[in-house]
Order: sequence, then C-alpha cells, then structure tokens
Amino acid sequence: MIPFPGRTLQELATRLATHIAPRVEGNFGQADAGLLTGLLLTFAQDFERAVDNRMKDIAQTREIFRETPATAPGAEARSAFLSKEPASLKLADVNALHDEAFSLLIDLHAWAEQQDESLNLAIWRLLRDHSERNKFEIPGP
Repeated sequence: MIPFPGRTLQELATRLATHIAPRVEGNFGQADAGLLTGLLLTFAQDFERAVDNRMKDIAQTREIFRETPATAPGAEARSAFLSKEPASLKLADVNALHDEAFSLLIDLHAWAEQQDESLNLAIWRLLRDHSERNKFEIPGP
C-alpha cells in the first residue's frame, strides 16, 4: 500500500526534476524530462481531488436537472439520472456516472442555448466551476 500516493507522485516529480533532468544531455532529453515532471505533478493533483471534483460536478448537474423545465427534451433520461449513484467510489465508476451526467448536460445545453437563457447561464456557471475545480497549479521557475 502507498499511504500517500499524491505526495509520492510529487516526490517522484521532484526527484526527476532535481536529480535526473540536470544530468540529461541534449535539448530533447531535458524537454522530455520536463514534460514528465509536469505530468507527474498534474497526476498528483488530480489523484488527490478526482473523485471529489467529479462528485461535485455530478451534484451541480443534478441541481440543474431538477430546475430544468419538463418541456426540455430528454426529461425522462435526466429524471432517471437523478437517482443514480456510482457503482463504487473507484475512479472508473465515478467517471462513468460523470460521463453520463455530462452527456445529458451537453444535449440539454444545445437546447438551452436557443430556448432558455437562464438555463444556458446556469450551465455555463457549472462549466466555469468545473474548470476552476480542475485547473492545475504547476510551479514555475
């Protein structure tokens, strides 16, 4: 068991950046080491927050679905979605439910852009919140 996987990924990235990359010769090798360092740092951040962020997206999507007029297309699918839970808290299962939520949301958004300005704005708020929750903070030089 790795008790703190996020921190472990950060430590691997730091080791790569401070011990391995400086010894790599050539621009390609150093750029590749830099890319791997950045990817490890983003994996570390996403590992720590992935399930929480997706569950927040799902909850916010449910709020929108509950407030959506019944006349909007796809009402039956959205209604069925409201009672669904992930099969487990494993990331793959949470991702499956999240994917379903966003698939329904995309269809609803296409309709709302033309038919319901307040719903359209609510969806854009969710998308902004989603982006803020999932942005990566990568330390720079």
